Amino acid sequence: MAKNSDRPLGEAQPLIWFPPQDHGDGETVECTYISIPQVPHTYGVLGSRPYWIWGFEMGVNERGVAIGNEAQGSRDESGETQTGLLGMDLLRLGLERGATAREAVEVITGLLEQYGQRGNASRLFERRYENSYMVMDPDEIWVLETAGRRWIARQIRTYGAISNCYSIEREFDLCSGDLERHARENGWLSPGEPFDFAKAYTLPAPRQTNSVTRWRRLNQLLDGGEPQNIPGIRRLLRDHYEDGLLKPRFGAAYGTFPTICMHAMTWDACQTTASMQVFYRAGLGPVARHAMSLPCCSVYLPVYLTGWLPACMEQGGERFEEISLWWLFERLAAAVSADYERFAPAVQREAAELEARLDREADQAEGQAAALLERGRPGRPARF
Repeated sequence: MAKNSDRPLGEAQPLIWFPPQDHGDGETVECTYISIPQVPHTYGVLGSRPYWIWGFEMGVNERGVAIGNEAQGSRDESGETQTGLLGMDLLRLGLERGATAREAVEVITGLLEQYGQRGNASRLFERRYENSYMVMDPDEIWVLETAGRRWIARQIRTYGAISNCYSIEREFDLCSGDLERHARENGWLSPGEPFDFAKAYTLPAPRQTNSVTRWRRLNQLLDGGEPQNIPGIRRLLRDHYEDGLLKPRFGAAYGTFPTICMHAMTWDACQTTASMQVFYRAGLGPVARHAMSLPCCSVYLPVYLTGWLPACMEQGGERFEEISLWWLFERLAAAVSADYERFAPAVQREAAELEARLDREADQAEGQAAALLERGRPGRPARF
């Protein structure tokens, strides 16, 4: 699972580990805007979290379930009259309560139907939206897309990509009971027209249609031979359409188009604020690589579900802090973006050398850890 998190400018997104916990009867969990009943047990979770939000933009749990989300807008977007769970809250709840990808899908859809979504997801201005999710475990991959309190899901057999536009069309495996009837009753499909979720439910607005290009670019790179390994996916996550018709006119940092590694064109636009890769290593389970701020100006660092993170990775709030790794990378990205064509090549050469060294050390440490676990003598986790 690989995801770029696009969020408002200057919104810190530290990496957080929450250990597994048992909970008593009658306990509640305080999400971003509302409280809901707690469950008897929650799994340990590692997630990338906007500093003021309870939930995650992306993360993985101790059972190997990984989830990333994307903002969506449906024709039903004005139908919700109460503030419910944020899509990021639903993502974290899916990780805390789902032992498999299918269980996480059931957790998210059940809570969505009960509490709704579309709380304000920005501290700068009003920004409410629905969500899509890529949900993965070592055996299955699911795409889950939502519209109001309705939803649809499709199991992916090989690989897939999502962005800020609906991707499920006519083929799907699960959905809420009245999904098609609701669309037809509202006239979102012509009489006799086959049901197409994306066509029926997509909000006719630029923020939805503009993202189709990015979604197609993802699929173009995946289908066109971009190696589906860790380095290959990183190149994809750092892509600015450099070799295509939509290559940014005034440079990658100008933000002309919503590229995969997205740079903001204006102060109120979104920008990539973190990037994560999750994969499975034989004998070890889920491991992750995480880049803070813009991935094209950052370094993917190895992180693990060991119950420990460096303090600098967990720090990050409303204002700059020298102890915060996120803020240090954000400051670097801002400096590079001031003259991207001049500064980016040198920074990226240094970052590539550091990243390659970290990858070699991580590969060695992971191999040693897997061997220790195989022999039944787990050692102390390596601290990167």
